[in-house]
Amino acid sequence: MKSAHNNTHTRRDFLRNMAFSGVGITGLCAFFQSCAEKGIPLSTGLAEAYIKGLLEIMEKIRKEELSNITLAANLAVQARLRGFQLYAYITGGMFPYETEDSRPGSPHIFLTDNVQSVSKNDVFITNDPETARGLGERNVHVIGITPPTSPNLKTPPGVFENMGALLIEDVSDIVIYTHVPYADGILNVEGLEIPICPASGVIQSLIYYALAAEIVEGLTKSGIYPQIG
Repeated sequence: MKSAHNNTHTRRDFLRNMAFSGVGITGLCAFFQSCAEKGIPLSTGLAEAYIKGLLEIMEKIRKEELSNITLAANLAVQARLRGFQLYAYITGGMFPYETEDSRPGSPHIFLTDNVQSVSKNDVFITNDPETARGLGERNVHVIGITPPTSPNLKTPPGVFENMGALLIEDVSDIVIYTHVPYADGILNVEGLEIPICPASGVIQSLIYYALAAEIVEGLTKSGIYPQIG
């Protein structure tokens, strides 16, 4: 009797067989030929432009925000060594499940459930100013990460209708700016009025894990080795 494993064919097997049979290559050649005859460009370079746009934002973060990331990490490490907790609540553009403990490679250093339990001398990391409202009065240390969808001190005046909204700077001890434009999209395409391809998911994840990496380094130097997802 053949095992179920032997009867399983993956998409990779299918594509490999197509390539070996020549059907896949023939079909692609016909497609490219059709595009050429119709004058349809195969690429406008927007994929490369998006990558370059992200890299420019990352470089700006490296130059302008790395000191604040280090400062925030030191604050978090000192709090943890004194027996206090690190909480994180990130909303909006970050990829789903990016902060879950089950995420491969994710260090278990932040509490992401029951953030209402945050108390005096704990550290709270968030990109949502409303969630952090009033925590300063309770002596909670707040590290703010700016989302493009909420106004902050770098947002151009008049962009949001209600510029009187609570700013992340109003509730944070340390602010890390994402440098993502308020529209979130970073590619301008001819014929479209709104920029496409948002950057906040990539950039907020970058800052979150850059901060996590710095905290883990501080903890391990003190003999604390967190569990990894």
